Amino acid sequence: MRSLLRLVTIEMFLLVLLILSVASCADSDSRPLDAARSAVRDGDFAQAVGFYQEYLGGQPDDYDVLKEYTFTLGERWAYDGGDRGPIITNLEQLYELRPSEEDVQGLLSLMLVREGQAGAEAGRFEEAEKIYRRAVAVNPEAGLAQYNLGMLYDEQGKADEAFAQYRAAAAKRPQIPDLYLRLGEVYLGRGDFDRAIVTLSLVVELSGVSTYLLPQAHCGIARSYHSKGMMTEAAGAHELAGDDCELGS
Repeated sequence: MRSLLRLVTIEMFLLVLLILSVASCADSDSRPLDAARSAVRDGDFAQAVGFYQEYLGGQPDDYDVLKEYTFTLGERWAYDGGDRGPIITNLEQLYELRPSEEDVQGLLSLMLVREGQAGAEAGRFEEAEKIYRRAVAVNPEAGLAQYNLGMLYDEQGKADEAFAQYRAAAAKRPQIPDLYLRLGEVYLGRGDFDRAIVTLSLVVELSGVSTYLLPQAHCGIARSYHSKGMMTEAAGAHELAGDDCELGS
C-alpha cells in the first residue's frame, strides 16, 4: 500500500513539473510578442521589428501574428518610406494563404504601387510595369495601380496604352482627380467631347479631395462645349477656368 501511495505521489509530482514546464515554455514563447506590442505602443517600430521576427522565428505558422506584424508596420511604411521588401514578402505570404482577404489585397497592392513608383522614378520602366501589373492582379478593383501604369506609359510616349489603363482605372471610380483630368483631356484631344465633359466633371466633383486641378478641368469643359458649338455653356465654364484658358478659334 505504501509503495502504491509513493508511486502516486511521484506521478503527481512529475505531472506538476510537466505543467509548470509547459506554462514556462508558453510564457517564454509569448515574451517577444508582448515586447513587440509594447514597442509599438511606445512608437519604437525599429525595436518592434526585432521582437516580432524573434517570435515568428519560433512560431512561423502563426497567421494572426504575422498579419498583425505586417499591418502594424506595413501601413506605416507604405506612406513613410523605408525598406518595403520584408513587408511585401510577408503580404505575399498572407495573400497566398488567404487570397480572399480584402485588407491583405489592399495593403499588398498599395505597397506594390509604392515599389513601382520607386522603380519608375529611377527610370526602371520594365521593372515598374511588372510590379504595377502584379498590383492590378492582386487588387483589380482599386484602380490606383492602373492609374500609375497609365502614367508610366504616358512617360514613355505610349499614348494608346496609357489611354487603355486610364479608362480601366476610371471604371473603378477611385478618388484620384488627376486620373479624370488626364482621361478627359485625352477624350478632348480625340474629339470625343461628350465623354470629355463627363470625365472632366468628375474632377470638379472631387474638389473636396483636391482643388488645384479645377482650373484645368473647367478649361477642358469649356473647350469641349466650345467645340460642340454650345457657346453659353462654354462661356460659363470659361469664367470658372480663368483668363489663362484659351478656347481656340
